[in-house]
Parts: sequence; structure tokens; C-alpha cells
Amino acid sequence: MIDRFQRFRLPRTVEEAVDILISDLTTQQMETMGHMSDEAFDQLCRQLIPHLQHDFGLWRGNDRLLMDCFDKVDNHTDTDPMRIIMERMRERLKVDHGVFIAT
Repeated sequence: MIDRFQRFRLPRTVEEAVDILISDLTTQQMETMGHMSDEAFDQLCRQLIPHLQHDFGLWRGNDRLLMDCFDKVDNHTDTDPMRIIMERMRERLKVDHGVFIAT
């Protein structure tokens, strides 16, 4: 779980953003997202990305996160930075196979 005070700080890296997103998911939601079809994931992204862009301050001054997103795709700026974060979250959920350790 993300420290209560850290949650209100804007994430500076893709990994920090993913940690925040995952910390808000239930175990069932993690399992569902880890096994979601590409089509269902695309639909989820279309619904969530506008809200998450606002929450994470993308395009509104969170330059560190924006630059980290673009670094992950070799500075191809035609890729939506929030989509980069969502894809990374999905990768982590697939790799973890539903096993999560609470600390």
C-alpha cells in the first residue's frame, strides 16, 4: 500500500504512477486486469485516461512524469503518456499472476 502522504504527491516516474494505480485496486480488479482482453483493455483506457491525466498532472506541469513516459518509448511523442502508464500496469499485473504481497 502506498504511504498515505505519498499518495497526494504527484508521481514522478511511470513506476510510481503504476504503484499508485495498483494500490487502489482490489485483488479481484488486479486479477481481472491481468487477464483482460486487448479490446476490453482499450475500452478501459478510453474511459480512464482523461481522468488519470488530470489526477497525475500530465500536460499541467508534471514534466518529470511526462519525460519518463516518453523515455520509455524512445521519445516517440505520438504515444499517449497515460497509455504508456496503463500498459506498464497491465504488464506488471500479468507478470505477478495475482500474487501480491502487502507490506
